[in-house]
Order: sequence, then structure tokens, then C-alpha cells
Amino acid sequence: LEQSVARLLQMLETVESYVSDVVAKRRKPDHLVGSKIASVVSMVPRIQPEIFAKAFRNNVQDLLMVVYLSNMTRTQLAVAER
Repeated sequence: LEQSVARLLQMLETVESYVSDVVAKRRKPDHLVGSKIASVVSMVPRIQPEIFAKAFRNNVQDLLMVVYLSNMTRTQLAVAER
């Protein structure tokens, strides 16, 4: 998850740099790239930060519970084999 978020951040920084360069006229605009950026941005759902944070926390808690249960199961199997 951390690597995915880091990669996403890197891609967003690349897009931000491109847009900033076009706005500052340091780079010629590419209309195909602009339409792709607009398409991607339009697909992102608009969600309130509080709702997103709550959903993210819940998903992380679920993931941690699965990890905990798998470790508990592994420990029980190791104990049962002795």
C-alpha cells in the first residue's frame, strides 16, 4: 500500500509539473495530454475528506485484523504440531 501511494504521489507530481510548465508558458500544451488529464480528473469521485478518512481507517483496520488473525492461526498451527 505504501509503495502504491508513493507511486501515485510521484505520478501526481509529474502531472503537476507539466501543468505548471504549460500555465507558465515554459512548455507547449499538448491537447491530447490535456484531455487525458481532464478525463482522469473527472473520474475521481468527489468525497468529503472526513468521509474518506473514515473509510480509509476502516479499511486499514480490516486489513490489520486479517493480518492479526492469520498470525494467530499460524501460531495455533505451530503449537498444535508440537
